[in-house]
Amino acid sequence: MLDTRTIRKCFPILSNTVHGKALVYLDNGATTQMPSYVLEAVEEHYRRSHANVHRGVHALSEASTAHVEHVRKQVAAFLNADKPEEIVFTSGTTEGVNTVAAAFSDAVLRPGDSVITTEMEHHSNLIPWQRACRRSGATLRVVHLTDAGELDMDELCRYLSERPKLVAVTMVSNVLGTVNPVREIAAMAHDADAAVLLDAAQA
Repeated sequence: MLDTRTIRKCFPILSNTVHGKALVYLDNGATTQMPSYVLEAVEEHYRRSHANVHRGVHALSEASTAHVEHVRKQVAAFLNADKPEEIVFTSGTTEGVNTVAAAFSDAVLRPGDSVITTEMEHHSNLIPWQRACRRSGATLRVVHLTDAGELDMDELCRYLSERPKLVAVTMVSNVLGTVNPVREIAAMAHDADAAVLLDAAQA
């Protein structure tokens, strides 16, 4: 059973009251609150080793670089990445998607190629692909929704038959709350030799 009282104690902000009642925060898809151990780690960083990472040879820069590389290894292990160098830190999902879209536009996409996205995407996972396709001459295919608010998987299959370069899909719709079958979608995309960008911010 989920022990919500213990979990709440980890987040200092949840000790606040709003309109005389204990704060309940449900907007994690936009901004996630930090637990005490994260707040303490951030404070420790600013107190002890705050400096440029990978851009200095003085003691604080080297300490800061060592911390970042240690965390990169931890994240790689957690995500089962082949190597830590596969982990790229960004300020959030929006910057991450923009970075991938820009790279794909420059290095992968060509006229005649296609990218698949869906009608339920957050603008952060739609506009970068519109721009990438416009810059590269590729075509953006948008999978529509059924009346039940789910992805039209038949339409997805038709678009996959065109051998797209990438499928960009959200795991959970920020508007409808629809949970997409992302394992199935990823397997289908990989069978079509397409890369997959999964926007898991809402999940």
